[in-house]
Amino acid sequence: MSDIAALIGQASAGKAPTVVLIEGDEYLARTSARELADAIVPSRERALNLIVLDAAAGAREIASHLVTVGMFAAPKAVVVEGADAFAEEVDAERELTRVRELWQARRQRDAARRLLKLVRSAGWGAADVALGLKTGASAAKWRKDIGAAPDEGDKGWLQELSSWAQAEKVAAPPDDLEVLVQAVERGLPPKTHLILVAESLPPKHALVRLAQEKGAQVRRRAERRGRTIDTLDISPVVADELGPLKKRLARDAELELKNRLGDDLRLIASELRKLAVYTGDRAQITREDVEAVVAPVREEEFFALAEAVGEGDVAKALQLFADELRRKANASAVALPGTVRRALADSARYAGSGARELGYNEFQAKLFPALEAELSAKKQKVPHPFAAWLGYKRARRRPRAFWRRALVRSAEVDFDLKNGADPRLSIERLLVEVCGR
Repeated sequence: MSDIAALIGQASAGKAPTVVLIEGDEYLARTSARELADAIVPSRERALNLIVLDAAAGAREIASHLVTVGMFAAPKAVVVEGADAFAEEVDAERELTRVRELWQARRQRDAARRLLKLVRSAGWGAADVALGLKTGASAAKWRKDIGAAPDEGDKGWLQELSSWAQAEKVAAPPDDLEVLVQAVERGLPPKTHLILVAESLPPKHALVRLAQEKGAQVRRRAERRGRTIDTLDISPVVADELGPLKKRLARDAELELKNRLGDDLRLIASELRKLAVYTGDRAQITREDVEAVVAPVREEEFFALAEAVGEGDVAKALQLFADELRRKANASAVALPGTVRRALADSARYAGSGARELGYNEFQAKLFPALEAELSAKKQKVPHPFAAWLGYKRARRRPRAFWRRALVRSAEVDFDLKNGADPRLSIERLLVEVCGR
């Protein structure tokens, strides 16, 4: 396993490997790939000799860029982001997130290709992805056939993508990874380099083997000194985003930021940019700034809402609801019925787990493996162990009959919302009712 700093040093000296695979956190891996590419290709030649593609372009198109000799004698680099798309099995939820990012970045062709490749195994075409239209598949069908379902808020851009892809006659790229592998194995033109970026590829994948044989493999992940989120080292992200602006992040502000966002470095980088704008001429970002600008999105927050309901803590439940409103900007999109359904499922799942409540480590050792196996068999997302532990604790605090009644009331409110009831008022009333029981 190579070190990225060493590779950048080699590249600066004109000795970069032919193929480099950078795996790990999306933000760190992508940033490292760009830094390596900049070290390979001189600044004056980058307009023509530095090419950045999404894996959605397809292996054949990537190979054509690699075998085409550069316009000038300077080194050439082809950076391929999202190389996880070449894996046989992909995380559907993560792919949907990537497609959303590409579409919002106005990379329509990459977004359409990537989404159509994701849904190809289900026999879907561009018309089927228009969630909310008659021609489009329902959220339930997405979940069943694809393994993940878009949110209500995704309807707009999915319909736009569907219409654009049909008008442009965009199709999913063919499964021709072997074309790319053979192109590299035959030998690339002199001073031509391939940089692959992926969160994770299987150890025996063809691209992993290619990197090991023809170049280097690097892993870039945020370091943790312990299990808790406060031990996550985000200093590289802070330096990248705030350093050029000569701004600092206070220690308590950093902790609050990690508590609200978790370990998603890409999201942390995005929120740091917002905070930099919000603070204006001030050199230091404070905890109060983070509380004012950054909405909590850690996975645990979704379970915390049900936890507050289970404990009857109406003030906390209303605060978490307000946080979700800030995140989704749509009261009717806050999925209280979903949290209640999860609570009801947990109540049934852990009914025979014994009279004594298990601590986190004991739960992780004794109960979490069975939960992981159950959800994996159903092709459902496996939660973080800590979030699952919160669900386990919540299930013990209220009887199953309570969650059944809460689910009925949630269904009634959902019906009212679909018939024109005020979203915010209805859900706040529901929270007060359920917490008060």
